[in-house]
Amino acid sequence: MTNSDTGNPRPLLGRDDALAALGEAARWWGCDVPEDPGAGELAELLEGLVGRLRADQLDERARSAAEAMAKVAEALGAVSRLGGLLPAVSLWHLRAAMKREQQARGRFARTAVPQPAGNPRSVVPVS
Repeated sequence: MTNSDTGNPRPLLGRDDALAALGEAARWWGCDVPEDPGAGELAELLEGLVGRLRADQLDERARSAAEAMAKVAEALGAVSRLGGLLPAVSLWHLRAAMKREQQARGRFARTAVPQPAGNPRSVVPVS
């Protein structure tokens, strides 16, 4: 965290809130998120998403979003490896993941048609 983070008027999220927010974000991207996912589960889901986004070689916004989402998956992997150790470091990784996901969504959504609440992105194949 940097000093500029302390001036943020938003309430700071805890670990559970951050994981819930990242789970909702994964749903927005079209991932099939289990009930009450952990950091490791979310990291795996998002790694699959990154692969699907990178597979679309003709879509610049998908490739750009893939790079940001790869960082989100990496941060969630770090949280998973830390487990209950170093809670402040885990929380920093979770907050960084949330920020990266918002950046990725912004890159993708700027030129994409906005999705109504609850409708996932079309980057995940429908089974």
